[in-house]
Amino acid sequence: MTVTHHAFLFGLLAGFSVAVPIGPMGLLCIQRTLASGTRSGVSTGLGAATVNVLYGALIILGLDGVTSFVAGGGRVLSFVGGMLLLSLAARTLLCQHPSRGRNQPQALSPLMAYGSAVVFNATNPLLPILLTGVLSSIIGQSVPPLGGDKAVALLFGMFVAATVWWVCLSGCVALLRSRLSQGILVMVNRAAGVVLTVYGLAALARSAGM
Repeated sequence: MTVTHHAFLFGLLAGFSVAVPIGPMGLLCIQRTLASGTRSGVSTGLGAATVNVLYGALIILGLDGVTSFVAGGGRVLSFVGGMLLLSLAARTLLCQHPSRGRNQPQALSPLMAYGSAVVFNATNPLLPILLTGVLSSIIGQSVPPLGGDKAVALLFGMFVAATVWWVCLSGCVALLRSRLSQGILVMVNRAAGVVLTVYGLAALARSAGM
């Protein structure tokens, strides 16, 4: 197995490590799949994966620079991300009929879902920190050091892993959606809104230095 293949496998591991934990992006993907269908959920996941790869590229190009940026701009990112989270939480909680038109979900274009997910994930201040921790260990183990082809292979592996995860998550939620009663969907929607509110308040607390 070549060094490039090893880099791709490391990228798969990094991509799954960042994408799989159910955080704000996972909740957003689930909520949009329930409300607007599989395409909306998958597009949301692809937006998240795009940001992961872009941050990963910045980290590979200059690990110290990205860490310094996060340290200096973390409060701003936390504030913006917290406000976006609270806005999403409010919309989720105010949606009284998440199961309306279960067979014909509420429309949210894939482009809108993708673009908003890019903005949403880009303002998550914890993402660069998580990626820095994951990639720094991989970069440190790379012999020889990552070059152009190996860096591309690693980033491609990250994107493939994240894409597979988001497609599987959206597909499973879509299958489950058709089996849920309206009452259960309302409960899931409210639970997601409460959790997003907690994430948003925590982000605002970080921005205030609490």
